[in-house]
Amino acid sequence: MQDYIAYNSRMWDAWSEEHNTWSIPLTPEQFQQAKNNPIEFVLTPTKKVPLSWFEGVGKDVLGLASGGGQQGPVMAAHGYSVTILDNSMRQLQAERMVAERENYPLMALQADMTQPFPFKGESFDMIIHPVSNCYIEDLQPTWNECYRVLRHGGVFMAGWTNPVLYMFEDEALDNRESQLIVRHKLPYNGRVEVENSAELSMDTGYQFSHTLEAQIGGQLKAGFLLKDFYEDNDPGNHLGNYTSLFAASLAVKV
Repeated sequence: MQDYIAYNSRMWDAWSEEHNTWSIPLTPEQFQQAKNNPIEFVLTPTKKVPLSWFEGVGKDVLGLASGGGQQGPVMAAHGYSVTILDNSMRQLQAERMVAERENYPLMALQADMTQPFPFKGESFDMIIHPVSNCYIEDLQPTWNECYRVLRHGGVFMAGWTNPVLYMFEDEALDNRESQLIVRHKLPYNGRVEVENSAELSMDTGYQFSHTLEAQIGGQLKAGFLLKDFYEDNDPGNHLGNYTSLFAASLAVKV
């Protein structure tokens, strides 16, 4: 059986080379704008993270699966100490490129977020986690590690996908003229689908839907308290005409 984590790492390397939306690093002009304006970035396709989520939080931040030179540079521009953990070397290269160009310190590590993080407990004040847990099968070990490495009073900002997105074929979601027909039971498991002879493509890799119990309940089970939440959408997605397709949660370690 193919290692799905390794395959997805190679897929993100390829996407980064092709300048995927989540792989376009800040330009020098955008970095300067970030320094001159309030913190502004996304965890989901379009909606900006509320400024209130950053209030009263310390300056040591972990970008989890956050390579690509987007969220990390914005935080560095505001004086935060930034560490990035990502399983794509190309995404980390983009992160390092911005840090070297703008002359700020950065720790960038390649690692699998389903395994124990290479940090001591209570190392960070904040974790920023853009939509990416759709590429791992079991969320609970990741939630547990996020809780472990956060300091008390620290915050965990996570973007994630509405599981309903996985009920339909990608072709129908990309074409507003297509009919939306339910094809998959939830939770969707890309590894099982491939084992059952489904086609595997670098366009999608191995993906997984997760129940709300796993997404929200899993954070609570790890020890977090949920403080805030919002929904977002993808204007280019056919299903987005009918429901929100993404969400972001703010959890606190108390």
